Amino acid sequence: MATIDKYFKISSADNGQWLGNGEITFISDESGVDQIWKTKIGDEPVQLTFLKERIWKHMVAPNGKDIFFTMDSGGNEQEQIYMLKHGETEAINLTNNDKARYSFGGVKPDGKTIVYASTERNPANYDICQMDITTGKREIIIENNDNYNIPAELSPDGRYLLYNKLKGYSNNYLWMVNTETKEAEKIDLSGEFAQYTNPRWTSDSKGFYLITDVNAEFKYVAYYDIVLKELRKVYEENWDVEDIALSYNDKYLAMEINRDGYSVIEILNINTLRLENIPKPPRGVISYYGLNWSKTDNRLLFSLSSGNRPMDIWMLDMDNDKIERITSREMEGICPDDLIEPTLHRYISFDGLEVPFWYYKTNKGDGKTPVIIDIHGGPEGQERPTFNPLTQYLISQGFSIIGPNVRGSSGYGKRYTHLDDIEKRLDSVKDIESLVNHLIGKGLAQRDKIAVMGASYGGYMTLSSLTEYPDLWAAGVDTVGMSNLETFLENTAEYRRVHRESEYGSLEHHRDILREVSPMHKVHRITAPLMVIHGANDPRVPVSEAEQIVSSLKNRNVPVEYLRYDNEGHGLAKRENQLDCYPKVVKFLKKHLGVKDN
Repeated sequence: MATIDKYFKISSADNGQWLGNGEITFISDESGVDQIWKTKIGDEPVQLTFLKERIWKHMVAPNGKDIFFTMDSGGNEQEQIYMLKHGETEAINLTNNDKARYSFGGVKPDGKTIVYASTERNPANYDICQMDITTGKREIIIENNDNYNIPAELSPDGRYLLYNKLKGYSNNYLWMVNTETKEAEKIDLSGEFAQYTNPRWTSDSKGFYLITDVNAEFKYVAYYDIVLKELRKVYEENWDVEDIALSYNDKYLAMEINRDGYSVIEILNINTLRLENIPKPPRGVISYYGLNWSKTDNRLLFSLSSGNRPMDIWMLDMDNDKIERITSREMEGICPDDLIEPTLHRYISFDGLEVPFWYYKTNKGDGKTPVIIDIHGGPEGQERPTFNPLTQYLISQGFSIIGPNVRGSSGYGKRYTHLDDIEKRLDSVKDIESLVNHLIGKGLAQRDKIAVMGASYGGYMTLSSLTEYPDLWAAGVDTVGMSNLETFLENTAEYRRVHRESEYGSLEHHRDILREVSPMHKVHRITAPLMVIHGANDPRVPVSEAEQIVSSLKNRNVPVEYLRYDNEGHGLAKRENQLDCYPKVVKFLKKHLGVKDN
């Protein structure tokens, strides 16, 4: 039987980009941390960067040769912008100021001017800026004193930058600034609570396609004409359109649609406004980094994963009517047939709401299967059937895994996403109680063999489940979770605070609610053994959130194990730390759920 390190050594390939010579660059953790690689279709990949820290995202410059990327230090998320010149082996740190955070926006056609957002002037706000990379001269285009500004898309002529003002995860106004005159305007003046994301310019820079849910329950595709200042609907379904990409000749609009958790690619012919008949990839989930067309022909890159399929780069070739996998992950001796794809189920919660969940059923054991309820982060996130090495290893050891999408999850419409806002926070925890009762009633779980775990907001949900319903659990694992929403909002990175308050409630108006829904104020109810995992450099959920809950449990002699990683941030990105942490997690769960080693 494969050991846990084999599962974590299965690497991923993501964020595929086209070089001008037809080669492909992508990000992979093959070396143990995310780095940039390149390949020519049919050839073995070659590693391009050899850095010690995780590369977040990269982009090929308009010349098709140079590469820009962002990287932080030790998980602190103070991302800096780097440039890897064609033919060079050492990247240049263009921003080189670890006291500020940068968000890359693009490169102008002159090849020497980059646009980006920066917290240099004020750590609480992002200004929109540009830099001449040949001289290092920096200039603020838009000084920002509200919200969280993130660059979205630079027009092909380099004149206009689209950027989002984030009031909340699902409330992000889209603005456009002329980088030459510094005049900015808001796109769509409806004023409704809505999302405006993933803009994609036409080649003439006269308009762009985007995704929005304004006046709708689900996200759809629209087009905005910058001269007429009109927004018109182009394509919609009763599911969310999650990403789009426009081909080099403006003929094809690729759309990634989230249909009940799985991704589906549809190609809309802009000339006919009809869907093309295309070969389909295997069933799975397309990466957050999405879709990328070639700059010279109709070939589309995307990254795909499923429960039993590690993430690889795939290509849809419209001109030759074919689809193929570009990268191929080494399975480290693990038989693909031993990996489990989940099945989708639903149950009725306490108030009649239908709640979906994914069920990974183990083939091991004697029928008395221990169950782990693994709750996603967000809260405006979604549990989807993607490859997770810890999940698959736990299944191989005799655990069944349940991944619920309780109220507040995304993917099921605007109303569903906001059913847990502020004073309704604990309704999502009631969904977990209803889930446990459903699993027991259906014979899918035994009352004394159920654990709860989760990361980030899933960590908060883990702690809340342990405090609100202490009798349900044999154990819990909290990774980078919030134990006290009040101190979390006080201590999270300044630029994040306002848009997180829109979900949880504000320090100014909702302190009583924040205290009421915080596990830290009910820690005396925790009786189940708990493991807490946190990165010391976490800017989102400060490590103090872990240490206050650990200290309190130790003072009460409740069994608690604490794993702190001094070179990590919001989660574990380095394989060396994963291979230290997760065997301990498995050992902990086996001990408290009564599972013997195979």
